Amino acid sequence: MDQLTVVVPCKNEAGNIERAIDSIDRVAPRLDVDIQVLMIDDGSTDGTSTAMEKICEQRPYCRMLVQTTNRGLGRTVLNSYHHIPEDHWVTVFPGDNELVFDSIENLLAMRENHDLILGYLQNPIIRTVVRRTASSLFSTVVRFVYGYPYRYLNGMKLYRVSVFKDLDVISTGHAFNAELLAKAILRRPSLRVGEAPFVARGRATGATKAFRPASVLTAIRDVFWGYKSVCAYRERAILEQAEASPYDSPQTPTQRNFEFVYEDDE
Repeated sequence: MDQLTVVVPCKNEAGNIERAIDSIDRVAPRLDVDIQVLMIDDGSTDGTSTAMEKICEQRPYCRMLVQTTNRGLGRTVLNSYHHIPEDHWVTVFPGDNELVFDSIENLLAMRENHDLILGYLQNPIIRTVVRRTASSLFSTVVRFVYGYPYRYLNGMKLYRVSVFKDLDVISTGHAFNAELLAKAILRRPSLRVGEAPFVARGRATGATKAFRPASVLTAIRDVFWGYKSVCAYRERAILEQAEASPYDSPQTPTQRNFEFVYEDDE
């Protein structure tokens, strides 16, 4: 049976984290995968780690990491891959419990023929018109800069841990996923990417940290900074692919999986 690690990043989610884990508990018995949960406290100051400790005591399949310094959602998730076995599938389910975990069934149903499944929001009406407008603007910029055909990058996903492991990015916030995906495709041109719908419910308590109107221009700026890093990475990936022997693998050229590890220059 396939193994699925659910990464649950949190910053000041003491009031929501137990609801998030309950959502996973409710769905897990009907899934055709074995589930493990990795909760990560990203520099919380409200007792989130205490709530996580209680959850771990009650649920043996849950474990936790604590970052005393806030590193941001993207960096927190990227660092978590070093704590996940190589053969696992991964999905990220933020501790605010804003997403409906039942949606993971849509993504799991596609995993046999894909390495990465990107979720797109099935019920956008759950979000305000201001948030939808800003999200649409951001997505338009990303598609223009990167040439992506995908509908949405910052929602629920399912992927093999090897897809993103050992990649590094300079972007933060909403721009993080665009840069990360570009480098994953450059490292492995044959990456099989699919799309599936997910549902959001909105937050039960507290204010969302996923979107703030004042951050839209900053996010768009970060898209271009991230793309600059992607351009440098692309040059290296092209050179390494050109040097690779066509006889290294019995697979056909369209099936060959290229694996490259990007190392930052010191």
